[in-house]
Amino acid sequence: MTEDVLQDLATFDFPLKDIWISAARFHHQNLAQDIRGLPDGARVLEIGCGAAILMTMLSKENPNIQLEGIEPLADGFDKIATPLEHFQKRGADVIRTTYEDFEPSERYDLVYLVNVLEHLRDWRHFLATLPRFLKPGGRCLVLCPNYDFPFEPHFNLPVIASKSTLARIFRRRIAYVENTYGVHGLWDSLNFVRLSEIKRHLLETPFQLNVRHEVSDRMIERFSYDRVYKHYFPLIGAFGAILRVAGVTRLLRHRRLENLQPYMFLELTHSHSL
Repeated sequence: MTEDVLQDLATFDFPLKDIWISAARFHHQNLAQDIRGLPDGARVLEIGCGAAILMTMLSKENPNIQLEGIEPLADGFDKIATPLEHFQKRGADVIRTTYEDFEPSERYDLVYLVNVLEHLRDWRHFLATLPRFLKPGGRCLVLCPNYDFPFEPHFNLPVIASKSTLARIFRRRIAYVENTYGVHGLWDSLNFVRLSEIKRHLLETPFQLNVRHEVSDRMIERFSYDRVYKHYFPLIGAFGAILRVAGVTRLLRHRRLENLQPYMFLELTHSHSL
């Protein structure tokens, strides 16, 4: 059924289409079990659903839940408007708005964000307003790059200085990526969010944090079967395989070292007491 959704995109052409499809397949693997485990009638929200590929896959597999999405189509993402409209016509419940302006009719059992948190103007503000989206005991799943690890994956750049300094050093690379793939404004949207900063911020919020380490091994395994991902990130794949053989990915499961994992999968549970 999930492949049917992806085949439905065959007639569309938009920037980085192969990456969008590759990401949908991968994150379906990360989220499918959590969605399947929800009770009938559960309400789920995807914040920043992009072209609605992933949410359509999950929705078709789980007709017993109510899955909604919001997508502002911000700078760098306006090219996916056509496939988004396509899935909306086929039943995807998507509202074009930001999380700041969205007013849910009811709160949700589960909220998830895939490669979105690093693009928010203020991720701290998002976490502060998250309780208005979740039922007590509800969960938020966040998947995104971790800039405690010194690498910027959208532009394939080493993080060796501040964002403004990187912009000066790698201005040609940044311009090349944005012009080649039609994603103007992508660099400006990045906030370089770090797991260490999220942990400190959550100490004063009504959320319990669980860092889910399985995503690190899945990211490395992805290079063995995902030709698209391997094409765009060949050096990361080779480096990751070496780290796995050397046992480094197991070490990153320890709390004192987990801040160094390149990609994070966070589970935030809203306190029952509030």
